[in-house]
Order: sequence, then structure tokens, then C-alpha cells
Amino acid sequence: MKKLILLSLTLFTLLAMSACGKGQNSNISLDELVTEIKDAMAEDLKANGVDEPVVDGQLLGFLEVNLTDPQPEDEYFIDKLKLDKNLLEAGYAIAAMMNVNSDEIIILQAKDSSNVQALKEALESELDAQVQTWEQYLPDQYEKVKNNIIKTKGNYLIYITYDQPEKIEAVFDSKLK
Repeated sequence: MKKLILLSLTLFTLLAMSACGKGQNSNISLDELVTEIKDAMAEDLKANGVDEPVVDGQLLGFLEVNLTDPQPEDEYFIDKLKLDKNLLEAGYAIAAMMNVNSDEIIILQAKDSSNVQALKEALESELDAQVQTWEQYLPDQYEKVKNNIIKTKGNYLIYITYDQPEKIEAVFDSKLK
């Protein structure tokens, strides 16, 4: 009987500890995640010969949009993504300024887990739109789009169309252990 009680207490403790570990994702700052992603992108720009990849906190050649508090000129981006801002706790998009580059990274934090599926569907719709745009336009950019990654972890989602999507995915994974 004592062994059964001891085993039950041990299992209860392990379950309680694992449940606490899963809650850690909610404490991750989306700003911190975005900063690390921008740092990885800045490294790539520098490796490609850009001397100053970040100017005044902005990645050179990229739009950076706060999806929950966009500037008036950035509202089109939310319309394009068909995002319901009411489902977002926070959101950020980094997209190439030039229409000859398909790079687009979208990081979302859902207000709650019931919103994750709707946000994922919006990201999948964006992938469909990118496929339609790039499959006929620029073959090299279409290859990037075909390698797109859409991933969720808890209430966090990421959409990655990039030369090295695995590099950005690794940043996402490392922050949301």
C-alpha cells in the first residue's frame, strides 16, 4: 500500500511539474522573439554584402508591421492577411519592400488557444495567395514559397517564406521550448 501511495505521489509531482513547464510559453515576449528573428535576418543580409542591415532599428529593405497596432499606411497588410485583430494578443509581420522578393515572416500570438485554428487558416490563405502570385511571376521566388513553413506552438504561430526558413524556424523553436 505504501508503494502505491509513493508511486501515486511521484506521478502526481511529475505531472504537476510538466504542466508548469508547458505554461512557460505564455511568458515569452513576442517583441523578444521578433528581435531575435530580425537579428538572424540581419546576419544573412550582412553575409550577402549589406554593410548596415539595420538602420534606426529597421531591417534594410523590409517592411515591419505591428499587426495589433498598425500605422495607417500598414492597415492594407492586415486586410491582405484577412486577420481578425480581435483574435490576436500580439502580431508582427516582416515583409520585403520590393515586389521582386517573396520574403515574408509573420509571427502571431493568439489571445487564447481557441483562436489558434482561425489564425492558422489565415496564414494558410496567405500561403495560397503567395503561391498564386509567385508561381507565374518569378521562379526563384516561387521556390522559396514552396518551402514555406507554417508552425504553431501553444498560442504562437509563425509563417516563414524566406531563403533559409529553417534558420528562422530554429529561432522560433528555441524561444518556445
